[in-house]
Amino acid sequence: IDYNTIGNVPPVGICGSGILDALAALYRHGVVNVRGRMQDHERVRVGAGEQREFVLAEAASSGSGQAIVVTQQDVRELQLAKGAIRTGIEALLLDAHLHDEQLDQVIIAGAFGSYIDVTSAIAIGMLPALPLDRFRQVGNAAGTGARLALISQAQRRLAQDIGRRIQYIELAAVPGFQDLFARAM
Repeated sequence: IDYNTIGNVPPVGICGSGILDALAALYRHGVVNVRGRMQDHERVRVGAGEQREFVLAEAASSGSGQAIVVTQQDVRELQLAKGAIRTGIEALLLDAHLHDEQLDQVIIAGAFGSYIDVTSAIAIGMLPALPLDRFRQVGNAAGTGARLALISQAQRRLAQDIGRRIQYIELAAVPGFQDLFARAM
């Protein structure tokens, strides 16, 4: 197990992007199967609530005195988030009559999107398996856009024009939504 911490101190927990990286590594190494179930492994144990958990750091090496683990529940929660994100991507592609490989660029926005490792997101199927140079992580795009619209009339007009052309897709109303979501999980 290899991990990094902020300030190179003993670990006390796992951030969101760290859970994604851990799960991708567990999946790549067969500790978590394609359905998200933890398999037998020397570092998998039964923890609180009788749920399986993978020990990333033993209690003695953590900064809290408690083991740092990825639980089966953590896997399930990430599956739900991944399923929702992937379903959204699939719904947009269906609406545009496109396939993954036809995408020239995937822009990942938001705080979480700034810190995720794109290869980990691809490994678990959250993002399409495209060449890494097609992904761009832009951080707080909404905040940046709002600032630009406030300080520039040209940018404000551009934002208004884009706003008039945007189409809204209600995911639950997408034909086959339940099947899309089940496959994305």
